[in-house]
Amino acid sequence: MIYRTSMLVLLAVITSGCAATGYTLVEPGARALEGLQVNATGGWNQAPLMHAPSMRKGAALWTHDGPLLDQLIIIPGVADGEPLMKSSSKTAAPPLFRKDMLPNEIQELTESTLVKYFGEGSSVVTTRNLRPHRFGEYRGMMFDFDATLSDNPDYRGTAGAFVANEKLYMLFFLGAMPYYFDKHSAAATSVIQSAMLASGSSTPVTN
Repeated sequence: MIYRTSMLVLLAVITSGCAATGYTLVEPGARALEGLQVNATGGWNQAPLMHAPSMRKGAALWTHDGPLLDQLIIIPGVADGEPLMKSSSKTAAPPLFRKDMLPNEIQELTESTLVKYFGEGSSVVTTRNLRPHRFGEYRGMMFDFDATLSDNPDYRGTAGAFVANEKLYMLFFLGAMPYYFDKHSAAATSVIQSAMLASGSSTPVTN
């Protein structure tokens, strides 16, 4: 516990030093990203691409205290047959979204994606507490997850997702345990739950 606490303090110092380099303040209020709208709470900063090499085109990584300590990842408009994130591996194909996936399958897709995101072979990711949530006019889901890493702090997170017009819209927050998850979880969950298609993006189809 002493080792992990010391590591978190060190990471906080490192990330606070680079927070002013290339980061963009996310203004509170409604924010649109590639057809997805969220209601941003205060204090978030969008990380530059060099700190988010796994992000697919149109996605964004927001953070309060630095990406090693907390991340809110927003992934809009994943089409059928596409991955949630880019993969640096030349041998292992990333898991792909399918437009007919059930909620538990999207949960499993997220779990597999996070394993690759953290580093396959050096992380264990488990998801739990799958539950329904309505994102604007669309029915979706939320669930929680835990990630145990061999060389970094453990993380805990919350994810939300919905499918609209055969595309997946995914948001998830992860924070280093225990301090940074507890510190930012409520604000991140508020952003996730606010997600909906931006006005004029498409015509909702509900059941």
